[in-house]
Amino acid sequence: MDSFGEALRAIERLKADGVVTDYALGGAMALVFWSEPIATFDIDVFVLLQSGGSLVSLAPVYEWARKNGYAEEAEHIVIAGIPVQIIPAPNAIAEEAITTAAELDYEEQRVRVIRPEFLIALYLEPSARSAKRLERVAALLEQGDVDRELLQSLLRRYNLKLPSYE
Repeated sequence: MDSFGEALRAIERLKADGVVTDYALGGAMALVFWSEPIATFDIDVFVLLQSGGSLVSLAPVYEWARKNGYAEEAEHIVIAGIPVQIIPAPNAIAEEAITTAAELDYEEQRVRVIRPEFLIALYLEPSARSAKRLERVAALLEQGDVDRELLQSLLRRYNLKLPSYE
C-alpha cells in the first residue's frame, strides 16, 4: 500500500479506536475524489470529537498519535511521511458535512470524503471565502458531480451565495 493508503488506514483507526466520533477528508485532498487534483502538502481531516463542553481539545488525538509512533510537526501528525491536520468541526455545516460524507474506496481502503456540495458550502463561508477557494468552487461546479438541489438547499439553509459565475 502507498503512503496515502497507509495514512487513510491510520485515520480510519483514529475512529475505530474511539478517539474521534467520525471523520471525513476535506480540503484539497477531498477534491481529488470529485474534480481535478490540486497540489497540496497535507491531508485535512475534519472530525467530530466526543462532546466534553464548549472547550475543544485535540489532546486525545495527539496522545493517540504518540502512542502509535506518529511524529508531530506544528499542527500536523505525520503519518507515512504525509502531514495530516486534524480539524474539529467548527460549525453546523462542517458537522453535517462529516455525518453525510461519502464512503469511497481508495485501493480497497475505505475512506470518508466530504461531498462536493458541502465542500462548496464550506468554501463559501465568509471566514473561508478566498480567491483560491472560489476557484475550487468553480472547478467543482464545472467538473464535479454536484447535486444542484442539495447545493441550493445548503446555500439557503446556511445563507450562502455562489459567486456571479453561476
